[in-house]
Amino acid sequence: MMNTSILFRTRTWAGILLVLATGLIHGVEGPAHYHEAAYEGLLFFLNAAGALVATRGIYRGATLWGWTLGALLSVGALTLYIASRTLGLPGLEIDDAWFEPLGVASLLVEGLYVLVYASVVIRPKPHQHLLDAGGEHSGSSPVAMNAMSHHATQRPHAAPEPCEERG
Repeated sequence: MMNTSILFRTRTWAGILLVLATGLIHGVEGPAHYHEAAYEGLLFFLNAAGALVATRGIYRGATLWGWTLGALLSVGALTLYIASRTLGLPGLEIDDAWFEPLGVASLLVEGLYVLVYASVVIRPKPHQHLLDAGGEHSGSSPVAMNAMSHHATQRPHAAPEPCEERG
């Protein structure tokens, strides 16, 4: 079984790289789409800027806003890509270039990001067991509770331990 710390770092870096790739693709493609329709180019630039913000959140461990912003950007881009090639977007003709290289790359990194996001959001929480002297599970044993209260009285001024997730 993979160490949870290594798994956490792997998912974090995968998320960072995938959301940055999404932003980079949209930043590069933004000027061309801006000339077709200003709002479309603006959406591309907003995606690129949002990807930078999401990257900062993911790096800082903010599951709620960092990872979720990345997911919204990815799902939004996927949805608009499909809509632009099926229904069309306001003021634009239906784009029939389904397999342009950057479009396919964008779909790939956005889809992978959504999968990594899902693994982060629905990952099982690690079990924390307190064992008594006999080796039996005793999450609320008097011995464990006494040890915890003793610890709290010794360090009442201590700041809480940082947690894995912030946000």
